[in-house]
Order: sequence, then C-alpha cells, then structure tokens
Amino acid sequence: MRAAARVLALPVALAAFAFATLGTVARPATAAGGDIGYRDQSYVPLGGSPTGSKPESKLWFNNGWWASMFSPAAGDHHIYKLDRASRAWADTGVAIDPRNSTRADALWDAGSQKLYVASHVYTTSGKATTSGSSGRLYRYSYDAAGDRYSLDPGFPVTVNSAKTETLVIDKDSTGTLWATWTQGSRVYVNHTLGGGDAAWGRPYIVPGSGTTLTSDDISSVIHFGGNKIGVMWSNQVDHHFYFSVHDDGSDDSASSWSTSVVPAGASSDDHINLKTDSAGRVYAAVKTSETSKSRPLVLLLVRAAGGPWSSATFGTVSDSHTRPIVLLDEQHGLIDMFATCPQPPKTSGQAGGDICEKTTSMSSPSFSPGIGTPLIREAGSPKMNDATSTKQNVDSATGIVVMANNASTDTYWHMQ
Repeated sequence: MRAAARVLALPVALAAFAFATLGTVARPATAAGGDIGYRDQSYVPLGGSPTGSKPESKLWFNNGWWASMFSPAAGDHHIYKLDRASRAWADTGVAIDPRNSTRADALWDAGSQKLYVASHVYTTSGKATTSGSSGRLYRYSYDAAGDRYSLDPGFPVTVNSAKTETLVIDKDSTGTLWATWTQGSRVYVNHTLGGGDAAWGRPYIVPGSGTTLTSDDISSVIHFGGNKIGVMWSNQVDHHFYFSVHDDGSDDSASSWSTSVVPAGASSDDHINLKTDSAGRVYAAVKTSETSKSRPLVLLLVRAAGGPWSSATFGTVSDSHTRPIVLLDEQHGLIDMFATCPQPPKTSGQAGGDICEKTTSMSSPSFSPGIGTPLIREAGSPKMNDATSTKQNVDSATGIVVMANNASTDTYWHMQ
C-alpha cells in the first residue's frame, strides 16, 4: 500500500477497544476482534458529528499530534494530545470554546509558533446571528519546554456574525489571516487588518460569478503558490465548483479577484477538502451529485501551478463514498485520500460505514477501483463518518493520523 520508508502503521484488523481512564488519558483495552483503529472517548452529551465539517481540520502536528476534541467532563472543547505509544488522547485541560454546539478548524503556523482555531456555531444553513453565536478566532502560543498551549490575551475575537456549516481559515505570505464561509446562500470571505490577528475587516461576498448558491453549499480557502489565496466553493444551483484567486497584498476590489469554473466533468455537491504542494498545485477532494452507478461520485481535482485543472476518480456512485479528505506526502510523492465507505455487507456509505483509504502517485494520480482499504471500522456498527486530519502536508517524521466518529456509539476513533 505504501513505500516502506513511511512511518505509518496500518494493520488490516485491530481489536475493538473499550477504554478506561488513567488520569486524563483514555487508554484503549483490547476486546472482540473485527474492528480497525483505536476507539477513543465518548462525546456524549454532544451528539452530532464532532469530527465534521468537510473542509475543516481538527488535527495538527507540532512535536506530536494534537486535536480539537469535546471534553465530556468539562462540557466544552479542549486541546488534546496523542500519546503515540499508548495510542490514546490526553486532555491537556486547555479550553477552546465553551459553546458545545460549535465545530472548529485548526491552523498551526510553525513560523510564528501560533495555533489558530476558528470556531463557529454549527448549522446546516448559514445565516446571520447575534454576537453570542458569532464565528470566533482563538489564538494560542506554544511553550516548547512545557509542551503546552496557552490562550493569548485579547482572544477570542469575532470573525463574523453568523451561524455556519463551515468556517475555514488560512494565512497568506503577508501574515494576513483569511476566513471563508457561506451565509444566506452566498459565499463570504473576511481577513485581518493592519498586520495583526485580532482586528478583522468587514465580511464581503467574493466578487465574480457563481456566488449565488443553495443553502446546502459550502466554501473553503487555501494559501498556495507562495503568494496567492484561493477560495473554492460548491454551487448546486448551476451544478459547478468555482475557484477564485486573490494575490497576497492586493485590495478587496472586484478586480483583485479572478473567478472561474472548475471543469470537474460532473455536477457539484457540497463536499470540498483542499491541500497544496511546494510547486503551487492545489488538490481538491470533492463529491459530486452524480447518480448513475458508473459515474464518478468522489473526485480528486488538481489545479496545476499555471491554472489548468485535471481530475482523477476516487470512487464511483456504486462505490458509495462520502465526505472525502486529502493529504499530501511530498517526501514520497504520494497522495492519500480518505472517505466514508460502506461496511460490508452494506453497499451504501452515505449514512456512515467505515473510513477507507486509497493512495496514488502525485506525478500521475490514478486510483484503483473499488471502495479502498478500510482504515477505521467499528464492526457491526456501520456509522463511522467524517474523517478529519491536518491542513499540513505529511512525511516520515509526522506519519499520518486520521480521526473520525461513530454516530451510533457516540465515540471518537482514530488511526495512526
């Protein structure tokens, strides 16, 4: 499945795990066979799917793997760290958001040694709201000696006044933070002002065509090519994906944005997950709305540094994948994609199933047919969904950690 040099454990089947608490560390204990991955703590009474939403990243790597997770004991979201030896997540006690109905997108900036977490009240249809339900940015400083984060004074700050399905952030080469979301069936962006992280401008609709959406559509943002911000969104009104480019340091005028249709060759759905490489290529894991069995349901779209797009089919309608994410391993020239897939004997993964993986070459992406290799599974409970990982590219030093959740047993799961 992979080059042997990659530091990554992928057993075909592992034991199911009950967990016992030792301090703040949930330690897996072996149980019946058939499961794959590591069962983590319950997130009751949170409910829902805390590892969603599609373009967001709940994990990051910095001297180990960290995550935004819900702490049932505290009743809010905390920063957790993965103990790779015991394969268990430890609650660091550092709070993120006391609003338990929120979801988050995490950005680790190694240059500034800052962790940024965009947290928003989750709803399936973005809409304006009061300040108490606004989108927030939390900023943390990292203490390497103590291996710990602390919230910076003056944070959190308000990014928008909206409840949204997603809220995604990235930072450009000037140090400006960008955020995107959909609200009122339009695609919005906002950014910081004056070279700091605390002051945010006035949100505005991305200029150009294709920004009148359905209430179900979403957007994502990525910094790429060294000096560009890209915003991608789905449009289920005209059935296209769009990508808009803004040069770092340019103003907010319409002329500073260049918007175009992404030639996916299939109708759009509201699933987008973005990555970029050192050559300035953009990689988008997307889901379509196709219905014929042989048509592509999940695609990898690749934007060349010069602008043209190409595509590779990850799975067809008959494979029934959903909620794909993509990770890049430039060290070994590999692309890893993960998505919800059916747990046999079921043939649909649309309401949950297992988390499956496929790997392909960065030089010539082409995925093998079928559902892929099961990576996370709770045997007899085909409700695993919403794989999430990091915004960062991975290598032998980081390995790969993927997290998901089971909506039937209300538990986090992960594989490293």
